[in-house]
Amino acid sequence: MPNMSRGEQQGVLGSLSTEEIAEHRARFDEAMTSSRDELLRYLRRRTRDEETAADLTQETFSRMMVYRDAQNIESYTLLMYRIAHNLVLELQRSRFRRHAAQHVSLTHAEPLHADDPQVEEIADAWSLDQLIKRALLDLPPKCRLAFKLSRFDGLTYPEVAARMGISVKMVEKHISKALLAFRAAVEAREK
Repeated sequence: MPNMSRGEQQGVLGSLSTEEIAEHRARFDEAMTSSRDELLRYLRRRTRDEETAADLTQETFSRMMVYRDAQNIESYTLLMYRIAHNLVLELQRSRFRRHAAQHVSLTHAEPLHADDPQVEEIADAWSLDQLIKRALLDLPPKCRLAFKLSRFDGLTYPEVAARMGISVKMVEKHISKALLAFRAAVEAREK
């Protein structure tokens, strides 16, 4: 520990022999090395950012080095996750502070203008849709079927004729009749 005097280091290490200190450090190093990938995955899930997770993993190990020579640590893994958790909290707080500084009071904000249609326009479209549906239901069955096959199912006039067993000319007449009925319904509504 470079920032500690020799006496302070011995206080942390206690009365361990050189071999015991080496074993203790080897256990610490092994615990850190074996936990790296799992810690990185944990931080990736918490931050949802690969680069941030890698940075926080590195910072966690850097902070863990303070405890390398501490003898009274029961679980390096628990300590490591506590440090990582605290780093995530620090990151969230700093992001919150940064966003809070960008806050604009509603008294200084201009009114929002929506490009969405007005309620009246939506109600009008719904009313027109209901009118067309009602006019469609009022059509004779063959006329209604020809219109649905053509406009809803996307069949061509010859395909409609083949499906219904009628001529293409008859399909044209059915479609014309349906369109006239729709026009009349819309005109009657507007009067």
